[in-house]
Amino acid sequence: MNKIFSLSLLIGLIAVSCTDPNTIGLEVQPTSDNIIINSDDFINFTSATESEDSLRTDEALSLILGEIDDSNFGNNRSSFYSQILLTDNNTDLGTNPTVDSVVLSYTYSGYYGDELADFTSIDVLVLQDDIYKDSVYYSTSYPIPIPGGMSYIESFSVSNDTEKPLLKVKLNNDFGDLILDLENEGLKDNEVFLENFKGISVVASAQNTMLYLNPDGSNSYLKIYYHNEDSDSLSLDFELGGDAARINLFNEKNNNAIIEDDSNVHLQSMAGYKAKITLGDLDIIKDTLEGKVINKVTINFDVESGSQSEYEAHEKLVLVRVDNEGSNVFLTDFTVEGETHFGGKLDGDIYSFNITRYFYQLLNNSSYTNDLYLMPAGAAINANRTILSKDIKITINYSEL
Repeated sequence: MNKIFSLSLLIGLIAVSCTDPNTIGLEVQPTSDNIIINSDDFINFTSATESEDSLRTDEALSLILGEIDDSNFGNNRSSFYSQILLTDNNTDLGTNPTVDSVVLSYTYSGYYGDELADFTSIDVLVLQDDIYKDSVYYSTSYPIPIPGGMSYIESFSVSNDTEKPLLKVKLNNDFGDLILDLENEGLKDNEVFLENFKGISVVASAQNTMLYLNPDGSNSYLKIYYHNEDSDSLSLDFELGGDAARINLFNEKNNNAIIEDDSNVHLQSMAGYKAKITLGDLDIIKDTLEGKVINKVTINFDVESGSQSEYEAHEKLVLVRVDNEGSNVFLTDFTVEGETHFGGKLDGDIYSFNITRYFYQLLNNSSYTNDLYLMPAGAAINANRTILSKDIKITINYSEL
């Protein structure tokens, strides 16, 4: 628990206005009247890294596949469950349909890690559990599957063509047989099909790659190529996005060395880590600012020097407050003023937030707790991690009445 760090946060939380924003805006106070207080003028706040128990990951925009062994954060893995859906109803397979080949293809939108094509294995399994589009699932709803000899994989490749980025997987014909054996009646529509074929799970081992797959991409599909007595060139097509239920699954992270580290703050996506900030001695701050107009309050977090040598920090972080029920609530600086005003994007090596409204509310609204959480943005659809210095800076711009 770092005293200097907690002090910075303490100041930053106080000045958010529930009243007309013009009463606290810099726009109504001459620049020459601004007086600045930095966090070095205050002490007594605490910060702590905590594990994120789980994240909601159903219907994620990106499916994350891969594995990274991070020298600071340890092992990070992701797999996923997905339905596959018929693109047409009332399929007629013809007489004696026979599988020729099966291809699973995903457009990818990016990756995280050192090298793109760094997978050592990819496995595709058939789901044994029903999953549903209208249900809520979390990153821990199911364990990451262990192939155990049940994989239908034959080969795979990852294209680094920027115009056609693809993960292409060739499945063995046994997979296609499972579906063609359902015959026309089992392929009547998706309701009937999903009663007989619940979906797939995809698992990967890698040295240092997390791939972001787009299930709605133009080249995302599953195709069974087959022939029958009347034609030697047919395909049965399935979609992977749209109304297909899908769930990202992440491994548990609970590294005591990270949680107990008093020198840095650690943040990690994929149900990794977040930071809890607790502010103390609010009465001291109230006394200091009595009879003054708060114009602007910012809080800055610095990326630890050298911490991006292996992996990039998050493009954006999120700052929320904790209410009396223990729930996370967005700050009014974000909900009222908007994202551009609020900030949180990485600029150089700094994340900066405008917390003027929140700061005012913390000082003047007894229902406000003095706890904040700093978390990764898009934690269910990216694999980034960030190490921050605990030398957090809060700056208060105010004017004398």
